Amino acid sequence: MENTHEAAKKIVEMIRPDLGKQAIILALSGPLGAGKTAMTKVIALELGITEDVTSPTYVLHVPYKLKMDNGQWTIDLNHLDVWRLETWDEVERLGLQKMIDDKSLIIIEWADKFEKEIKELGNIKLIWVKIEYDGEERKIEIK
Repeated sequence: MENTHEAAKKIVEMIRPDLGKQAIILALSGPLGAGKTAMTKVIALELGITEDVTSPTYVLHVPYKLKMDNGQWTIDLNHLDVWRLETWDEVERLGLQKMIDDKSLIIIEWADKFEKEIKELGNIKLIWVKIEYDGEERKIEIK
């Protein structure tokens, strides 16, 4: 799959039935400039978030509210960037367990740095999104 919008729509279709029922982690990987933040922006837009979604590279975590069922309830979309983090403990200190307990949607950029630890998390729906971009062509793999 090469189109970010097309891939984002497919991801939203995959997660929509589970939103608010269990924590969902979208683990994004790919080199610098591949489009991880762009993918997050399109997913957020597809889910109805109208705020400007920005890269959390320097703040590490940006939360957004996602209104569901005509605004009757909300869940959090937590956008994390772990590129500058060196240990799993640092990731956990961002409040990851609370995000999981709250049944949030969690999007993690640079997730491949902590692939083993993320795969060992329980009580989550996990989707890996690998983005490759060579400056001309973008390839997106969802698994």
